[in-house]
Amino acid sequence: MEIRQLRHFIAVVEAGNLRKASENSHITPPALSMSLKSLETSLGVKLLERDRRGIALTYAGEQFLPAAQSLLKQIDDVRSSLVGCKASPTGNVRVGLPVGLNNALAAPLSRILQSHYPGISLIVEEGNTTTLERSFDGDLLDLMMSYDIQTKVDRKIEPLYVEQLYLVGPYDPDHTNNRDIEFSELAHYPIVSSPGKHSMRRTLDRYAFENGIEFNFLLDFQSAHSSLKLAVEGIAHTIASWDLIHDHVKGQLVSARRIVSPSMERTVCLVSSLCGTHTTAVDAVASSIKTAVGIAQEEDKIRQRLVAVKAGMQ
Repeated sequence: MEIRQLRHFIAVVEAGNLRKASENSHITPPALSMSLKSLETSLGVKLLERDRRGIALTYAGEQFLPAAQSLLKQIDDVRSSLVGCKASPTGNVRVGLPVGLNNALAAPLSRILQSHYPGISLIVEEGNTTTLERSFDGDLLDLMMSYDIQTKVDRKIEPLYVEQLYLVGPYDPDHTNNRDIEFSELAHYPIVSSPGKHSMRRTLDRYAFENGIEFNFLLDFQSAHSSLKLAVEGIAHTIASWDLIHDHVKGQLVSARRIVSPSMERTVCLVSSLCGTHTTAVDAVASSIKTAVGIAQEEDKIRQRLVAVKAGMQ
């Protein structure tokens, strides 16, 4: 089994067909097909099913894919650590960002890296917190940002700031000054939210339990974009952080009311691994994320207060 065969296998899975994968890999289709057959022969199993519709993973292929991705990441990390010993860090850094944080940090973080670390290639995975946790646990991410993360022995968890949450609904001129809304009033609004395993829903359920109210959950959506779309259309309200909604508020697509009495808050954390290879490029990106948070706050893309470290965090 060769490294290039692993790259060819993953390229085909991502492309869905040999022709597109061969173009992306800069290899002819016959040579790519031969590489895949050699990989299957070395493993003694069939990884892919080929038909007119394209390529599909076999059961063995589904089991092998995450292992291949993890192995290639480790190889790339080792290469980056060796090259990254230079004064200017280089290499790939994979970062997982929830939708709202990516919305606020993508521009300032990109500007910082292009200006100070041009040799670093940033690969961002945007997703919900459950998906990002899965990728991080699978060693597919170097860094992750999430909320109210509990301590684990194999992780470094750094609380960065506390964000407040807002009730978001269709644009209403009477609420353009960000008028507050008391937590108890939320029971009167139809709410669209992520399902129970996701960070936001856990936050809502915890506050509801602690304050003795029951939310009127109208719909469950795993997509923050979909929840926000329903709020824009006036179908339901949603609860979100300022980083997700700032541009919608300024564009007069939605109105947002800060939740008070009590304030609904969650702690934004930067997570890195304490296992495996650690590169100077990862350190540079972690530092750049913190700088980008400050810039996003100045641009009113993030609204935060100083963090008070909670029990169970480090």
